[in-house]
Amino acid sequence: MDITQAYYELRFQNLFLSVKGNEFQSFFEKLMGLAYKEDFMACRPWGNHGDRKNDGFLKSERKLFQVYAPSEMRADRTIAKITEDFEGAREHWGEHFDQWVFVHNAHGGLPPHIQEFILAFEEKNHGIDIKLWSLEELRVVFRRLTNDDLESWLGLAPTLEVVASLGFDDLRPILEHIASRPVPPAHPIHDVPMGKIEANALSENVALLLKSGMSKASLIEAFFSQWYDEAFGERIGEAFRTKYQQLKDERQTPNEIFSSFQSWAGGAQRGTPEHEVAVLVVIAYYFEHCDIFEEPRKEQS
Repeated sequence: MDITQAYYELRFQNLFLSVKGNEFQSFFEKLMGLAYKEDFMACRPWGNHGDRKNDGFLKSERKLFQVYAPSEMRADRTIAKITEDFEGAREHWGEHFDQWVFVHNAHGGLPPHIQEFILAFEEKNHGIDIKLWSLEELRVVFRRLTNDDLESWLGLAPTLEVVASLGFDDLRPILEHIASRPVPPAHPIHDVPMGKIEANALSENVALLLKSGMSKASLIEAFFSQWYDEAFGERIGEAFRTKYQQLKDERQTPNEIFSSFQSWAGGAQRGTPEHEVAVLVVIAYYFEHCDIFEEPRKEQS
């Protein structure tokens, strides 16, 4: 996997985790429309008729989708939703589909009692293949997208060529953006111990993006050595530490924290590959040089 693919996959996963309700349905329709083009038929509510329990149809596979992405996944509501939507779909569309797919946003899977209900539900409805889709199933669909599809949806991504050509002018606005944020008094910056990526269970995509940024992290040292304000780098480091603690307090996972750092450090000017690479370099530098993310546990003597 290269830096461009890692960047897009992380953006996709972050979108999956962040959108709920109607936004999740729009996310699903965008993904399926790009992946399958005219083979996928989105279905929106129409007046008093609603959508007749159809959130999308894949013609070539005779597959009907129902999307459910509440802010909180409750077992009783989920079971009621599955029952109501399946019965409604069979009534209105039964002659057109052989597979019924319940697309949900429960990252990590549905609770066991809901899975048990699904197994019993399948036994009662022979002849229709019932499937559950979540992040991993949607990720398979996402990997069908072409580079043009990805750019049209998620914007331009950083590339190895952009990493290689990165210079001070690309880094300066990122550093100034972070430095302008109010922070508490500074603390000394510590070296990052080995194994920090593994200790935080960061995904392969995040690890690849960090390592790509680390390849140019020496530019930060050179930048600070020439900058007129000797405390500039430490103020930015303190801003990162403060932001990290805030994100931890919000109970974000390490991978979610990394994505939040991209948005926070990138500011309002995100978009160009050069800007995104500069953001990665700054994050990688402070990943190595200050207390953001957790250090590996010391082995017991």
